Amino acid sequence: MTSRDDFLTNTKRTLAIRAAHFCSNPECLKLTAGPHSDENRSLSTGHAAHINAAAANGPRYDINQTPAQRRGIGNGLWLCRECGVIVDNDDSLYTATILRQWKRDHEALIAEVRTQGYARSLELLQSKRSEPLLVKKIIALFEDRRVLWASFDAEFPDRVRQSLDHLRSQLTGLRGEILDGSPMDHVLLSLTKTILVFFDQVENSDLSRLRCDSRNPEWLRFRNALATLRKSIGLQINNLATTHNIALSPDLTSMAPIPA
Repeated sequence: MTSRDDFLTNTKRTLAIRAAHFCSNPECLKLTAGPHSDENRSLSTGHAAHINAAAANGPRYDINQTPAQRRGIGNGLWLCRECGVIVDNDDSLYTATILRQWKRDHEALIAEVRTQGYARSLELLQSKRSEPLLVKKIIALFEDRRVLWASFDAEFPDRVRQSLDHLRSQLTGLRGEILDGSPMDHVLLSLTKTILVFFDQVENSDLSRLRCDSRNPEWLRFRNALATLRKSIGLQINNLATTHNIALSPDLTSMAPIPA
């Protein structure tokens, strides 16, 4: 029987918390934890996935890893069960390099939307319900951006860059209308930083020439960066809309988290 280097329970728990129980696939919005019908129980639909397989002949198995490395937290990421099956059944496409990038990008996304300034601002906005007109204006800016929900194979990367640069400029303009350090200023700053992170991730790519090609690492890097941006903005806009009881358009709703 083939031995397996499985994760310890504490490692699984830590991976889940670091991912905030969201699937780490940038194109997946599934929230993998939620309430059970029994109020004394909870549901979990996610799992700690191995980047390099836990046993020989598994997907992305690395013979040079030690058992401790295979079961270590650096060799894991949090995925919903569906994405876990997909990445293991097509390991030639979903390489260890790509999965590690998913993990880095997702944990950076979670850190971004959980910063003290942003999180505290949502609490203040919820308690005071202040500036509803500004909130509606912010949401309208995102509703007007096809780049946030169009299918990836329909995208022209340079147009994406231009659209996001214009959106960043509009958000910066709105920040000029409010007090520095106010709750809404933190929210706008967080949204602006999300766009700047995308630019940082694709800065070495020639977006004017890049086209859809699922086997091109440069295209995959662009697609994953855009998917991460969409996911981050979806989380932030959904939080903002929920705080002010504002209904999102179907397009923006498609970017919002999906419960377990």
